[in-house]
Amino acid sequence: MSVTSPSPFETLFSRKAQDLPGLRVGDPRKSAELISFFAGFPDRDSLPKESVISATKTALEREGEWALQYGHGLGDRKLAGLLRDKLDRDFGIRADVDQILITAGASQAIGLAIDTLVDWGDVILTEAPTWMGAVRMFSNAGARAIGIPVDKHGTNVEALESTLADLKSQGITPKFIYVIPNFQNPSGVSTTLERRMRIIELAHEYGTLIFEDDAYADLRYSGEKIPPIHALDKHGATLYFSTLSKTLGAGMRLGWVVAHPSLIAKMAVLKVDGSTNVFGAHVAAEWIPEHLDNHIQQLVGIYRTRRDLMLDALEKHFPEGATWTTPEGGFFIWVTLPEVLDTTAMAPQARERGVEYLPGKTCFVDGSGDNMLRLSYSFARDEEIEPGIRILGEIIHGELAESGRGPNNT
Repeated sequence: MSVTSPSPFETLFSRKAQDLPGLRVGDPRKSAELISFFAGFPDRDSLPKESVISATKTALEREGEWALQYGHGLGDRKLAGLLRDKLDRDFGIRADVDQILITAGASQAIGLAIDTLVDWGDVILTEAPTWMGAVRMFSNAGARAIGIPVDKHGTNVEALESTLADLKSQGITPKFIYVIPNFQNPSGVSTTLERRMRIIELAHEYGTLIFEDDAYADLRYSGEKIPPIHALDKHGATLYFSTLSKTLGAGMRLGWVVAHPSLIAKMAVLKVDGSTNVFGAHVAAEWIPEHLDNHIQQLVGIYRTRRDLMLDALEKHFPEGATWTTPEGGFFIWVTLPEVLDTTAMAPQARERGVEYLPGKTCFVDGSGDNMLRLSYSFARDEEIEPGIRILGEIIHGELAESGRGPNNT
């Protein structure tokens, strides 16, 4: 049977599977053939291969056969202890080891938390725009996701309060508020301290939880460090998600969630893979004490340079009427183009010319964002950034001219 033939299993798909869109597989090797501003892949040249080889050898020598055996149900406890110490030292998050669940990246942790808390039809609140993976997870869970606008100061807390009050008048309590307060994916903006405090107050007032996704916490290039919501929350209503994917390496598939032990216990039972990446966790536990801090400093220098190169190129090549964010860290710049443009429709033309980006529509739960796009500066090499932005600028200028909005049109 040809793999392109219609599936004989269509009638057997679950309702969830029937509604899923077509598969878009992110492949770093394929992206490396293009100038890729598409995905938040880490810089390929700075992945710490040699030190990971050394840590692997040490882990095998110290752990022996246990490095290749099933592990603890909450994930490797040595790694959890190292993460606990780091979170306390760097971010002011105080947690016991039994509040930390090791997962296959932050995405698995978020998915487990959704499975633990959300029934079909439950309401959840999320930033708009937000991480496209979260959009997909909310949809897969059958949640009714409501977007809360993001502006240059982060989550719009006035809109959040209005939405919570409106839902309360209908007798609805959302299960959680999903936020990315540091260098938000996709916008790159950070939520101010005052707004973080207000999010905590509103969550407490309306009896809901906070999902804090802090995947880029270590990658600040400018500005003042702001405490995580979890560190500020005295009510214990925040679940804190993070990962080693942006620092040690995405291929390690190691993340975690910090939450109340009662939530951790439920999530661990739902985590049907048993112990997460036991071998990788042993390697990470050997690597972190000696290498993580210095490696983060190296990455900060690399990504700061690329951010600045991209901002300079946008200023040079993008048309009047286009606006973009200036992130203080993370991987992403968010671009808003004139409303006549459709970045989804433009994407094939960009790929034909050797450049890829993420259309903004994928980052909204309501399908808006047609004239927006996310640009990642983490994966493209320094010398690729200006040529790639120039090509996108040429495409945008051409589309504006066709629409009658170009500089030569009246």
